[in-house]
Amino acid sequence: MEINITSIETIKPSSPTSEEHKTYKLCLFDVFQLNTYFPLILFYHKTNEMQEFSNVSTQLKNSLSKALTIFYPLCGRRSDIFSIDCNDEGAIYMEASINMEMEEFLSPPKLELINKLLPCEPNKTQPYNEILPQILVQVNIFKCGGIAIGLCNLHTILDAYSCSLFLKTWSSICKGSNDEICEPNFSIASSAFPPRNTIGVRAGVMNINKGLEIEVKCSTRRFLFDNKSINDLKVASTKNNGINTKLPTSYKVVTSFISKHMIVACMKEFCDESKRPLVVLHVVDMRRRMGDSLLQNSIGNLIWPALMVCENVNKDTNISDMVKILEDEIGKVNEELLLKLKNDPRFLWSDECAKLMLEGMENENPISFVFTSWGNMGFKEIDFGWGKPLWIAQRGGTKETIPNTVVLMETYEGIEAWVTMADKHLDDLGNDTEFLKFALLNPNINFNCVVI
Repeated sequence: MEINITSIETIKPSSPTSEEHKTYKLCLFDVFQLNTYFPLILFYHKTNEMQEFSNVSTQLKNSLSKALTIFYPLCGRRSDIFSIDCNDEGAIYMEASINMEMEEFLSPPKLELINKLLPCEPNKTQPYNEILPQILVQVNIFKCGGIAIGLCNLHTILDAYSCSLFLKTWSSICKGSNDEICEPNFSIASSAFPPRNTIGVRAGVMNINKGLEIEVKCSTRRFLFDNKSINDLKVASTKNNGINTKLPTSYKVVTSFISKHMIVACMKEFCDESKRPLVVLHVVDMRRRMGDSLLQNSIGNLIWPALMVCENVNKDTNISDMVKILEDEIGKVNEELLLKLKNDPRFLWSDECAKLMLEGMENENPISFVFTSWGNMGFKEIDFGWGKPLWIAQRGGTKETIPNTVVLMETYEGIEAWVTMADKHLDDLGNDTEFLKFALLNPNINFNCVVI
């Protein structure tokens, strides 16, 4: 595949940011984020509604400029650890042509090439003093006329939920549906969870992710759990729990199944280090657990980790046991906990917080696994005027990055798991026959799915 970058420009907001909004205050959880870009690629096949690309290009850029006026912090640059200078420097916008049909590229998806559709290297940790654009866009036009919009979003301001709000606004403006524009709230996160001096904060809060900063050579593979597989896993997870047992959610059963098999794959290498604890971290969206409608359109990294210790996991471990541990730990990230975070400035110093963050375990060199879900956030609904996306992608390739991470993406057929591991561990997972009974390895994208 050849890709030709045809243009690079900076898109500035259609109206200058007012003086009262020149400084955007980060919230407590923004300050904790790594200085890295998380990726997203939206694929749209050629439709009758799609105009000539020159017109599409103009429409995308004009609507992006208007969307950036609403999402004005995305045009700024970080000025210090606690704030963004909303100086209207703008977003980076690129266009590229690809000498390949989209159907060929997606049959099956060329994961080794997919990062070429992104405007920069994703998930590479940058120094905190590196001043970076908040958002970069690359619009890729395939030989058939299909379009893939690749975004790299700096984690300083945006989490996946915030990114979906931005995309809904951009796409609504692009297709002329002004009544669907999402009005973001830029003040509630920092007022509810203001940044604090972290000197003296319990070690568990600051150091539990210490091992995650180690970047090794990893690859990413995509596994599809179709709706039948998900239902089968739900039934299997409750087989011994009685007739009236409530089935677990799709997220809980899929992540429990994946984490078991990832642990088994990793422990083949670390069998002589069986005393190393296994920690599975689930990123929890606080908006859904706060019971506060004001947070629903809030911008910022309103996420909190649910940490679970997995002991004696092997190929015979019952998935129901994994689900039970997960339900217990995620259940602790509730409205009561988050209100303590909001109302008690001393909570980060407390014994309760230290226990939740597994204080002291960082000294035992844990093997860590991280799960996050981008499901039910509306990415499948992002319509720029040519219909909903055919497919939503994450990242691929082989590179230096944080290992043992999983991103779940919603699809029309079920749930996709984008699994990033060290190559040897990923090979073991990909050869796990029990795992592959439920997980389809990188199947073709269905071009016949309904995109309305």
